Amino acid sequence: MIGLVLSMIRARPGQAVTAFLLAMFALAAAVSAPVYTTTADRAVVASEVASAPVEERVVQARRQSEAHDRGFEDLVPDIFRVPGFTSVFSTEVNTYMATGAPGVDDVAPRLVYRDNACAHLRLVAGRCFISETEVVVGRATFDKLKLTVGGTVEASYATYDSEGQEWIRNGPILTLTVVGAYEVLDTSEQYWSDLDYFDPRPTDRKVIEPVLASRRTLEAIEHVRESQALDVVIDDDAITGETLQTINDAVKQGRDKLIGLPGGPTVRTELPALIERIDKNRSLVGEVVPVAAVPLVLLCWFVLFIAVASATQERRLELGLLALRGLSAPRRWWLAAGESILPILAGAGAGFFLGHYLVRLAAWLLLSSSASVPLSSGANWWALTALVGALFAALLAQRAELAKRTVDLLRNVPSRLSRWGAPVFEVAVIALAVVAVVQLRQGGGGLTGFAVFAPSLIVIALALVAARGVLPIAERVGRRAMREGRIGRTLAAYAMSRRPGSQRVLALLVVAVALMCFAATAASASSDTRDERVRVELGAPRVLTVETVSRAALLAKVRAIDPDGKFAMAAAEVPVSEDTGVPPMLAVDSRALAATALWDDAHLSAAEAAGLLHPAGPRDPIIVTNKDLSLDVTIDKTVDAFRVRWTAVVVPLDGSTAGQVDLGLVQLGRHTYTRNLPMCVEGCRLVSLQMDQPEGRGFDVTMTLHGLSQAGKVIADAAGFADTSQWRVPETPGSKLLVPKLTSTQDGLRAEVANYRGADVAVKIMPTDVPSPLPVVIAGRTAMGDHMTAFDGGQLSTTIAGEVGILPRVADRGALVDLDYAERMSTDAGDARQPQIWLGPAAPPDILDRVRDQGLTVASDRSIEPLRAALDEQGPAVALRFHQLAGGLAVLLAVGALWMVASLDRQRRSGELRALRAQGVARRDAATSGYLALVGTAVLIGPFAALVSWLLVREYLPVFTDDPGTFEVSYWPSPIPVAVTWLAAGVLLAGAAVVAGARLRAATRGKR
Repeated sequence: MIGLVLSMIRARPGQAVTAFLLAMFALAAAVSAPVYTTTADRAVVASEVASAPVEERVVQARRQSEAHDRGFEDLVPDIFRVPGFTSVFSTEVNTYMATGAPGVDDVAPRLVYRDNACAHLRLVAGRCFISETEVVVGRATFDKLKLTVGGTVEASYATYDSEGQEWIRNGPILTLTVVGAYEVLDTSEQYWSDLDYFDPRPTDRKVIEPVLASRRTLEAIEHVRESQALDVVIDDDAITGETLQTINDAVKQGRDKLIGLPGGPTVRTELPALIERIDKNRSLVGEVVPVAAVPLVLLCWFVLFIAVASATQERRLELGLLALRGLSAPRRWWLAAGESILPILAGAGAGFFLGHYLVRLAAWLLLSSSASVPLSSGANWWALTALVGALFAALLAQRAELAKRTVDLLRNVPSRLSRWGAPVFEVAVIALAVVAVVQLRQGGGGLTGFAVFAPSLIVIALALVAARGVLPIAERVGRRAMREGRIGRTLAAYAMSRRPGSQRVLALLVVAVALMCFAATAASASSDTRDERVRVELGAPRVLTVETVSRAALLAKVRAIDPDGKFAMAAAEVPVSEDTGVPPMLAVDSRALAATALWDDAHLSAAEAAGLLHPAGPRDPIIVTNKDLSLDVTIDKTVDAFRVRWTAVVVPLDGSTAGQVDLGLVQLGRHTYTRNLPMCVEGCRLVSLQMDQPEGRGFDVTMTLHGLSQAGKVIADAAGFADTSQWRVPETPGSKLLVPKLTSTQDGLRAEVANYRGADVAVKIMPTDVPSPLPVVIAGRTAMGDHMTAFDGGQLSTTIAGEVGILPRVADRGALVDLDYAERMSTDAGDARQPQIWLGPAAPPDILDRVRDQGLTVASDRSIEPLRAALDEQGPAVALRFHQLAGGLAVLLAVGALWMVASLDRQRRSGELRALRAQGVARRDAATSGYLALVGTAVLIGPFAALVSWLLVREYLPVFTDDPGTFEVSYWPSPIPVAVTWLAAGVLLAGAAVVAGARLRAATRGKR
């Protein structure tokens, strides 16, 4: 029997090759899912590790120890002995150093020993330390102390004097030799951890870099205490999907051991956060890939079913003769099935290897980082299920013919579809699709369990329904064409409606086009959502976060960088208490909002929003210089006012440190308080005139302000003070803070605080150079009252000037306020919270140099492209690329199925077509195949099936690993990617139909 089967295969090699190729492709598609999952798993792990901040890849242990205590130092190197872990021990001593050179100040640097430090330095002068008492200093310190290589410094232990607020010498002097000056290769690398060695902000130490030395040098300095640290650096290559659990366990065990060491060291690591994020990525890859893999495998089975069924129909006469000659049913089944099963088994073996190399190619094209996976990764239940399903599909495809009576087989008349079998199957598929959708939308588990079949079952159900509905229409079109005498159209319509297998082929083509369109829709909509998130969360095309700086300095320096507001904007967060009900707020220099912000609202433009945020104020700011400032005021009455003084708060226009100038002790009666303003050489803005009592104790006061002048120039006379609209006091946030009550008098402005009764008071008189209430622009889902928290912690009345759907940085829950106005309303001139510089498209290439020239230090530089690339490497995005791969494979399968059906059709119809030609039918009409009609129908129906599936499952398809809940995937993706994909699938299928039709026309050649 085996020999007979092999001879049958040799006699019909085309059918065997077709079954072989389809089986190979089917198993390759099935194997591609687990192989791609493994490959994508490695890619997302590598991507997350590469983008993780330093603190997530370092285990940090810190301990304060007595001098010469090596207990911690001797034990810690043995705690983490794991491949890929590098332990770095360090210790430091506070020192006082002097060079004795004239005009050179003494400094108090951190004297640091750190394992293998010289490998992470660039020596710009001299060499690195080798022996005891040799040190290397930073380049800035080297220049500041006017040192030379080989020069010496006198060092000793130092302690901090809190009263004098300075470092002082507290130990014997040791002479150290400076053997080199260094620069750090990369201050952000894991090696330096979070010890903040290179903070550029000035401190009482008077240097911004540590002095590095050997361990014996630190021991040679007599000291009381030292700070010891262990940083366990985890190499990027050490963290993989296979080693993740091992590393996690090792870190947990090492942490427990460190905590148990003498001296109670503190241990901190953010590695669990990284591992949690990686696990979430991996699980999402495992959830999303099967959504595309399931329909692909089903499609492979369907193609095999059509191929075997069509081939079996071609052997009807042969099967009838075997039955007529008395061959038993099992032998007939073996002879019929063997001709298909043997090529299927051979194709499955080849497809197993093809799937691996196909995924390797796809990973090289689609993933930023990947690695070859072993062949064993595809040997799982996916491959087994695909093989068993292929064999079952082949056997099931033969059942219809083998179950027929012998006389029906011998008639060799094509059979119609079963009257009840096909409808029952279609109803079952529709029912399963409904069950999957219900479980998906009401089960709450997302794309898990049976719900993972929902997208594919929806498409298949709609394809079957469409195919059943289209064929009767084709029948009516054929009859009408026959009545009109259009032979070609009649034959095409009847080929669709009456030829066996047409309904199956049409359903197959619809499913293939729909899967391709679904993949393009999901990819496009998800890409649009990622674009939106990056644009909103970043706020501008490029954002520089700078080191701590005052709000006034940030505003002034950014305006100095870009005086016209064409490419740079200052921004800072507004402090918001969680229990106030005030949404997150961002203060921006609105004059440059339109030039820098990524603004997407169609109803309110950025320029319009800027105008709403910064309307004209009641008066211009009061600008003063360094000349004598004189305040003419009468103090009528005070209660519990001891040592109260007048103070003028000013903010330099160049953004330098704000000043509080003491105008003198408050005296009863009318007096003029005069003092110059030394910090206002370049001009200052007057923030407030205020009365302060030591320790902030409350008091009562009644007074009248008559005039304010500088160097003989009147700033405000009695009439100017009497206009109460020109002056204001802080808003009171509650009963515990009292502010003066302002009234207008003939002599000026009367201010009174009465009956304070132990409550806090704020006796501050400020110019009203800001509109009140302060205008804000809010996002659409923001609930905001009529006040906000000011920069100085006080309360500000607000009014909603505009409303948009989404705001830069704060998304759909937050508000924008003008930074200039919010700063003027504050009296503390404090540091900006999260100070940033937003850069627009017109930012010059040398912008970083301009920022540094203003004395600002850039802590981070973020732009859209790297952030977008990071989101593209998250699990959901990587998994969606498999959808596109699966969609392409589905269309290729459909092309193969169409080609196979055309080949069998050519063999079956060649005699019929030659007979039609002999009767005078034109070759063009006689060879009309209907393939283009099938393809055209499928190309029209497929996108609608994809759209229905997309609308039902859209919200359950993950887009982000760290889903913020703000950015929902859109219903309607960008049309161009979907249209291009749809056209590509249509052109490919149409091309196959045209070539198949041409081959069919070739069969009509012969005598008429």
